[in-house]
Amino acid sequence: MSEQITTVCLFEFNGFSHQYWAFKQVPLAFRRLKDVPGLTFFKSMGSGGGQGFDFTPSFRVYAWLMVWQNQEFADAFFQAHPYFQTYRNRCASAEAFYLKNIMAHGKWSGGNPFEKAPDADDSGPIVVLTRGRIKASRLVQFWRKVGRTANELFKFPELEFAIGVGELPFIQQATLSVWKTKEAMQHYAYTDATHKNVIRLTRKHQWYSEELFARFSLTAKVQI
Repeated sequence: MSEQITTVCLFEFNGFSHQYWAFKQVPLAFRRLKDVPGLTFFKSMGSGGGQGFDFTPSFRVYAWLMVWQNQEFADAFFQAHPYFQTYRNRCASAEAFYLKNIMAHGKWSGGNPFEKAPDADDSGPIVVLTRGRIKASRLVQFWRKVGRTANELFKFPELEFAIGVGELPFIQQATLSVWKTKEAMQHYAYTDATHKNVIRLTRKHQWYSEELFARFSLTAKVQI
């Protein structure tokens, strides 16, 4: 039986020419990959500067979010697709997180692309993906009040990795975080005062025109 798999790829580019090329690919990648067999959802994104959440963008790290009908399609793509090979050859490094969805609610581009995996195991590392499209009328208020609070994540020793990414700078924001355990993730979500304040302010000011929250089990992290 076919089982959906999600991959998040992070690409690091060094040198101006490679970084400029990668920057131009953010809007172009969708057209190059729209007919890939087994690929049901795709987003090409840039990242924030600093630790990944600064207001200024990074021109060094880029991300692909890809939802596949099953892992066989994902593996075939990484092994042989010509555009990916061109992209990879420009990189200083590239890695992929293989994820199985545990739960997801909300919408991204009008729908929820993630299907709950019947055998997703939440006893190991947990990956959390949050995404929001900020209303144009709320942009200044959002960035003044909570723009950099995601950096508070790094105070938690149970956090293994985190980065802020997005399709459009300042407007479409997503956060990817990797936690050692489900309990560690819940400890942050339920006890961190900054995080709880952001949730409160989001509900009060209705910053987002569209938002999504998803939790995954991490099945593999590989160099590609």
